[in-house]
Amino acid sequence: MTTFVPPRPWTASYAEGVPEDLAEVSGSLVDIVEASAHDYPDAAALQFFGRTTSYRDLQQAIDRAAAGLAALGVKAGDPVAIVLPNCPQHIVAFYAVLRLGAVVVEHNPLYTARELRKQFEDHGAKHAIVWNKVVATVQEFPSDLAVTNLVSVDVTRAMPALTRFALRLPVAKARESRDALTTRVRGTVPWESVVGHAPLRASHPR
Repeated sequence: MTTFVPPRPWTASYAEGVPEDLAEVSGSLVDIVEASAHDYPDAAALQFFGRTTSYRDLQQAIDRAAAGLAALGVKAGDPVAIVLPNCPQHIVAFYAVLRLGAVVVEHNPLYTARELRKQFEDHGAKHAIVWNKVVATVQEFPSDLAVTNLVSVDVTRAMPALTRFALRLPVAKARESRDALTTRVRGTVPWESVVGHAPLRASHPR
């Protein structure tokens, strides 16, 4: 008996050398990134405004962030809210949370205060990693939704040095761009202190 194989016309658009089928991937998402860091340490994992992060550096940042979050009390099974735009810190936070066996709860940072509050009511996370433009919204939640650990992220810290310098120029256009990307916050744990920890020990339960 012949097995019917449906046509796949999209494969005609594949670049030369790209296989039509891939072997099944084993392991967790955390395992996959670790394998990439081991096999392709110098390859580009991320690019952000022209700044490149290698797989080696990405893995090291994940290990440090996982240790920092663990020090804040994040443990396996805990929901951890991530309210970040597309940026390197978002990717590091995502994998760091998974490395601890905690649960990533993603949020659109452009949600209204009402939308965001409703989601926090649903999951009840006490740990949150939040874009500093949204920190005030989370801090204004009622006491029964108060976050124990509020980690604030300044996305401009992941940009190339020249871009960061341009954002600090005392001109209207730079000020406008800076205000759209970042703001001063109080009463939070800076992301830099989270990733400033020594890497999570390899023996930490996965």
